[in-house]
Amino acid sequence: MEFSTLLYALAFAGPFIRTRHRVLARLAEEYGPIASFGTSTTRVLIVVSSPAAAREALAENDAGLADRFMPDSARALSHNSGSPLFLPSSDPLWKQYRVIINGHITSGRSLELSRHVRERHARQLAEHLKASSGRPVTVGVHMLGTVLNVVSSILFSRDDVVDLGVQGAHVLKDLLVELTAVSTKSNISDALPFLAPLDLFGLRRSFSKCLARLYKFLDEEFIEPRLASGETHHGDVLDVVLAQYAKSQLTRSDITKFFTDIFIAGSESSSLTVQWAMAQLLRHPDKMKKVQGELTVKLGTKKDSVEESDLDKLPYLHAVVKETMRLHPVAPLVPRVAISDGVSLGGFSVPVGTGVAINLWAVGRDPASWPRPEEFVPERFLGDQALDFRGSDFAFKPFGAGRRVCPGMGLAARFVPLLLASTLHKIKWSLPDGMAPQDVDLMDNYRTVLDLATPLRAVPLSTD
Repeated sequence: MEFSTLLYALAFAGPFIRTRHRVLARLAEEYGPIASFGTSTTRVLIVVSSPAAAREALAENDAGLADRFMPDSARALSHNSGSPLFLPSSDPLWKQYRVIINGHITSGRSLELSRHVRERHARQLAEHLKASSGRPVTVGVHMLGTVLNVVSSILFSRDDVVDLGVQGAHVLKDLLVELTAVSTKSNISDALPFLAPLDLFGLRRSFSKCLARLYKFLDEEFIEPRLASGETHHGDVLDVVLAQYAKSQLTRSDITKFFTDIFIAGSESSSLTVQWAMAQLLRHPDKMKKVQGELTVKLGTKKDSVEESDLDKLPYLHAVVKETMRLHPVAPLVPRVAISDGVSLGGFSVPVGTGVAINLWAVGRDPASWPRPEEFVPERFLGDQALDFRGSDFAFKPFGAGRRVCPGMGLAARFVPLLLASTLHKIKWSLPDGMAPQDVDLMDNYRTVLDLATPLRAVPLSTD
């Protein structure tokens, strides 16, 4: 096996899996923005690492690269057979899921209907942080709990799955954390597929056990009680899918897998972006001062909480969010699989079945597109020519693009700035234990999402 292929295998499923995005970015520096790794025995992977190459993959070849790579763990309990994350885009069930998500979670009308939910929980988060004034808090714990409550409210009209005021076990949050931990362990089956039937590391078996517990929790806590009661809840998402179940358009298994993937994909993305933003602001006190000054000037001193209608007044806060997404895309590697003939990248034909990974982490740090690419400079997103993730410039596509673009993009565009603004409004922040700003650890840890290697702890101080 060539040295480059060995590096690829290690990055794909070996001990370097937690820095895979960095390893592949370094390989791209040597082999170019479109590089192929693999042999007849390893899974072939093409890595795309520049804005131009990302456009070619996600726009020009969208139809031919319309499916996701499926890790071996996704086959646990046949989860892949009804999974919005892993079903082929041509599958009628995948299209049905997308209609539900777009029509009842992320459409403009749905976002407006759920606006009061996001504002209420953002307000509760701010109140909880103020009540913790002067004591160190683990920022991510409170962000994740808030996001889970909002997602649960939209899906099930239940917003009490995590009590921010109670330390210790929270069943749903703990299940999701455990499931993510198992699914992101190095799995040689993903690099050497001929070994998958052996499940050498037992990861598919472990994932099956975690998945079964999450299925059971969702069924017993939300789905079965609604079915038994026959009640409706003003058209929440559970009402929508149960109406389709009553018409035999969805099975019970489909419903459980649908909600499982919504929680897996939707819970950490928003909370992690806010954590990364807070880590960068604590490391750059001048930027923290600037964004909090904007909040004070634009919202005034009498306003107790932030509402979504306030966000249009906060261009610098939005710039902070965008710069955070550029440097720390929650999904740094967008996995695709060639499903049809005729796909080519960089002038080279891509055989059917070949995996293609778009390295958004590398794209966001491309020196040809971003001056001082490694620096946190929110100001680059100010002005009339500032990039937006909805635009056509593939230098900034933190949610991906094409038919498999992240369906939660519209929700995140509203909720992340609201969470960050609520966390900073009338709350000053300092670092614990005599830490200096340069001590904030910005090293990342690639799981299925890009997490902070060291959980961020900071001290809120209410200014009310």
